[in-house]
Amino acid sequence: MKILVDGQLIEYRDEGSGRVLLLLHGWGSNLNTFDQITSHLVQNFRVIRLNFPGFGKSPKPVDDWSVRDYAKNTRDLLNKLKIQEIYAVIAHSFGGRVVIKGVGLNYLQPQKVVLIGAAGIKSRQPIKKNIYKGIAKVGKLATSLPVINKIQPALRKQLYSTSGNMDYLNSGQMQKIFLNAINEDLSSEVLLITQPTLLIWGSNDIETPLSDANLMLKSLHRGRLVVIPDAGHFVYTESYDKVIKELDEFLI
Repeated sequence: MKILVDGQLIEYRDEGSGRVLLLLHGWGSNLNTFDQITSHLVQNFRVIRLNFPGFGKSPKPVDDWSVRDYAKNTRDLLNKLKIQEIYAVIAHSFGGRVVIKGVGLNYLQPQKVVLIGAAGIKSRQPIKKNIYKGIAKVGKLATSLPVINKIQPALRKQLYSTSGNMDYLNSGQMQKIFLNAINEDLSSEVLLITQPTLLIWGSNDIETPLSDANLMLKSLHRGRLVVIPDAGHFVYTESYDKVIKELDEFLI
């Protein structure tokens, strides 16, 4: 299904009945990433999931949005669907940024929060920022030196791969939005989350490392961290059964 929200076309799914759960995907992903989780949760809840603008079949925003813009758009979508109460929001990676910002601004007011490999804490940001700046310089140099220009794509890919994050390279026309997101430290907003909050992390997550989770946990009023051994950034698909068990205990 698609709906027009503040002039922005949004693709979404609305399934099940009962208390409302909002599922928010990560960068470079889409609502289908939650197919397996949704098939379980709809047995007890009404599940709303959407494609953020610029992902899936939701067109890219005309402007270079910030995390705040995504949080506002998510709020306005819920208002358009006449959803007044959210029981819980479950967010992965970039979706976690949107939740942290949204709750901090009172755009989103769920009773419970689940953050899975959530982004937003700038624990290792300076290093990654310098890498991005370095690659940008390589790009500029490449345009002026034909020889370097021939090897620049491979070099750039290697640099991004070494940084542990290919999101920027794969962002295409969304690169400015991506930089807007990663350049914002949401540590102060985490302090504003007073709801019971479950953090679910893969022990081998290199995109949002476990150190990020520990920093968030220190700032949360009612937080609990569950670490899934031998799982990575997409812990909810890699260790589905373990994640579902934690969600059931927290939500029901």
